[in-house]
Amino acid sequence: MKPNPIHYAYADLEDGQVHYRCTGQSGAALACFHQTPLSSRMYDRALPELGTRHRAFAFDTPGYGASTPIQPGPPTVEAYATQLVAAMDVIGLERVAVCGFATGAAIAVAVAHQLGQRATHLILSGTPLLSKSRLKMFAENLGEPNLEASGRHLNQVWDSRMENYGPGSDLDQVQMAVAETIRVYDRFNWGLHAVARYDLAATLRELDLPSLFISAEHDKLAPENSDAASLVRGARELFMPKAQPQVCWTDPERFAEEVTKFIGSVD
Repeated sequence: MKPNPIHYAYADLEDGQVHYRCTGQSGAALACFHQTPLSSRMYDRALPELGTRHRAFAFDTPGYGASTPIQPGPPTVEAYATQLVAAMDVIGLERVAVCGFATGAAIAVAVAHQLGQRATHLILSGTPLLSKSRLKMFAENLGEPNLEASGRHLNQVWDSRMENYGPGSDLDQVQMAVAETIRVYDRFNWGLHAVARYDLAATLRELDLPSLFISAEHDKLAPENSDAASLVRGARELFMPKAQPQVCWTDPERFAEEVTKFIGSVD
């Protein structure tokens, strides 16, 4: 089946706009949330594949990509979710499967919690169920905004993204991540601050919907993703050997296939 083209649009809210990408004309609705400090561009390779079976939407988290920041910042995960659910209401998404990677996984959990019975499925990867020491490690790698006339901060962003993805990184993926980080450089770490203040474990325990946790072997958050899966009743875990982080980018066909298979198996 021929992949669907991606369309770009905004949901207009009372206090700003939420930008999103979408594709597909029929099938179950799927809402996708990205890792910060990236944007919905992270799903560019997967959306055409997802659109062959779903009405797929990838949202820019408020303050990232082309979405309006929530002020004052940094916001909470719950505030991000409230704004994104409002955008979904404007679009007219009633019942919807929810998907997220890393920071976007925490946001997806909060979105599913706020949607209640409207959330049909949950698909997570790299769920950031982080200990204080692990959170400190990721925060130090990401760093703080610090403009320098020499441009040294741009090299620091590149180095941090290379270290984050690890050996064998896809340079196109690194370039995408660096470009999206620099685009929101003054607030690129807001999402991480939000996750640090969010009781992700408590919310996971409250969820009661079909859930799939995709763990890529080379994702540094794979251990936390497995821990998170153990907190959700009846959750399935899919381990992908040799897979790189952000399988929606690094293996979009497999990602779309597994998402479609999962949603179809528990309709």
